[in-house]
Amino acid sequence: MCIGTACNFSTESTGFSQKFPGLRASLVGLDGLFHIPIYRDYLMATGVCSVSRQSLDFILSQPRRGQAVVILVGGAQESMYALPGVHHVVLQNRKGFVRLALRHGASLVPVYSFGENDVFRLKVFATDSWQYLCQSIIKKYLGFAPCIFWGRSLFSANSWGLLPFPVPITTVVGRPILVPQSLNPTDEEVDHYHTLYMKALEELFEEHKESCGVPASTHLTIT
Repeated sequence: MCIGTACNFSTESTGFSQKFPGLRASLVGLDGLFHIPIYRDYLMATGVCSVSRQSLDFILSQPRRGQAVVILVGGAQESMYALPGVHHVVLQNRKGFVRLALRHGASLVPVYSFGENDVFRLKVFATDSWQYLCQSIIKKYLGFAPCIFWGRSLFSANSWGLLPFPVPITTVVGRPILVPQSLNPTDEEVDHYHTLYMKALEELFEEHKESCGVPASTHLTIT
């Protein structure tokens, strides 16, 4: 549900502007969502922008310094691994955000939200099942994977409902990785900074996991 990302970067509920003065964060979402009547207006009212290249280039090319885009790199595929206690990100073949950073000379900042997968329960289907096949087909053409999820009811945490479970979500922000500007980045440049980002994300996870209630034996899975 991206609750941690939405609360921390699209609102001032946790004091983003005080913690990161001078930065203006723009949360981006699937371009297809902006073609849905009414819901599109709701997203725009909360400051969410399209993840299309045209939109991202527009934000990062603004003359005012401090423009930042918050991209959920794993997207719909990663949402299919959102199980309680599971820390699995889809990143190995996602390099478009690195190429974007190189074109604009924008720093790459690793971010991770602990507890995000605990706010709801998710039904996971076997990869050889017809349900998983349907999810994959819909994801391919519409950009999102429909899923069966549930939470708690309004009056009791022990009964079924659609409200999130009362668990903390802690979003940790790592040190920025400085990226030089390259209008036409080579594959070698992209691979280099992509590797640095994955390493930084793993280090960020390891540094904060125990303070966020994750067992020391748990490690971040990157596919």
